[in-house]
Amino acid sequence: MARVALTAVASSESGVDLDAVDQAAEITDGNSFVWTPTRRFYVLNGDDASLTVGIPTAATVGRSALAVADLSQAMSAGTRRVFGPFGPEFRQADGTVHVNYTGTTPTGVMVAALD
Repeated sequence: MARVALTAVASSESGVDLDAVDQAAEITDGNSFVWTPTRRFYVLNGDDASLTVGIPTAATVGRSALAVADLSQAMSAGTRRVFGPFGPEFRQADGTVHVNYTGTTPTGVMVAALD
């Protein structure tokens, strides 16, 4: 399979019901969403096991092309987290931000890109 692209959920004055987010995370191949300077990424770990969310950077710095460290965040079971906004160092060559998941093979992990 391939990385699964997420369509951003638009926020409004009445807000976004995060309990209604129904896009399951693509645990095996990861997710992606189009990078914008204000976009955020929401994760609900609805599983009974911990999960690590990894967001790789595409940037390097200096003459030695040193890699900019990836973002990695552990999430215990039943927790929610909003990530971002993301700087341009997270924008991949195709214009998206990649999201990877590690840990046991969790179920019930819901995700959304938020505008």
